[in-house]
Amino acid sequence: MHFVIYRSENNQYFFVIKSANHETVATSETYVYKESAQRTIDAIKNGIDQSSFVIDMTE
Repeated sequence: MHFVIYRSENNQYFFVIKSANHETVATSETYVYKESAQRTIDAIKNGIDQSSFVIDMTE
């Protein structure tokens, strides 16, 4: 499982959770701050799978 962070057309951040076979599992709400999206990802990782990784598509 991994997370991909994107920036929306209105300059807010959201992330997509992808399975090992790259299928989309879930899409988050949007966040004004990238740090808020990252904190949510960290909370999910801590509760599910700490070995998952993040791909940042905003840079």
